[in-house]
Amino acid sequence: MKFLASAAIGTTLLIPTAGFAQNFGDDADSGLRFTISAGVISSPTFLGDDEQQISVFPNITLSYGNRFTASLDGVRYTVFSQGGFSAGVVGAYDFGRDEDPDDNPFVVDSSDSTDLVGLGDIDGTIELGGFVEYEAQQFSARLELRHGVDGGHDGLYGEAELKYNGSFEIGQAPIFFSVGPVITFGDDAYNSTFFDVSAAQSAASGLSQFDPGGGINSYGLHASAVLPLSESTSLVGFVNYDQLAGDIADSSIVQERGSENQTTVGLLLSYSF
Repeated sequence: MKFLASAAIGTTLLIPTAGFAQNFGDDADSGLRFTISAGVISSPTFLGDDEQQISVFPNITLSYGNRFTASLDGVRYTVFSQGGFSAGVVGAYDFGRDEDPDDNPFVVDSSDSTDLVGLGDIDGTIELGGFVEYEAQQFSARLELRHGVDGGHDGLYGEAELKYNGSFEIGQAPIFFSVGPVITFGDDAYNSTFFDVSAAQSAASGLSQFDPGGGINSYGLHASAVLPLSESTSLVGFVNYDQLAGDIADSSIVQERGSENQTTVGLLLSYSF
């Protein structure tokens, strides 16, 4: 399962580079570049929960031109790029899930949730896969597939998104934004890892037994905005709303302890050099 805080940071930090390139010249989009960021994020305690937690999460991103990016969110390398089409390989780390949310070192404010007690911890997982992307003027579409190869799950996870990228000004300050729909999906192995409730787990947790299948896991709308404060510093904000779907939404974890509506909000300060 994708750790919501790091996923949000990893996705959003790709935007300032494009914004700087438009506003300060092409040099911002070439060569080696480091981005250091930190911010506050409000997200569900776990995917499917109805309670929010506040996290303070630092991140460092290393990029080389438009081809290579590495951060706590994962590593991406573009193998092919021509005529608006691009494709490449990706490696990511799924942080898994803790039975006790207080075990997360980045959480600064969380309810004393016992929703997952009896289900056990899910270890982090190394995921490998690839992506394809198409850009045309202000629109971009991306499909990414990753498979767990070592750790808590050995399933297939995917994301598909369509984005509109634009800008506007408030006074003399440019604001760069991105908004669009996102769909996620998983196979039987992936969904069972996070939403299956076995007979033993049911007895230990009080949740009804449940055995999910694969399919679409969620659909939603993600939006982010970047305010450049200087050539090297920017303020980044984002709001992600997702509606759980399919067997994930029907899971007893969601129906008896959580919610199908998931919202993540964050504000980050980013410094690039």
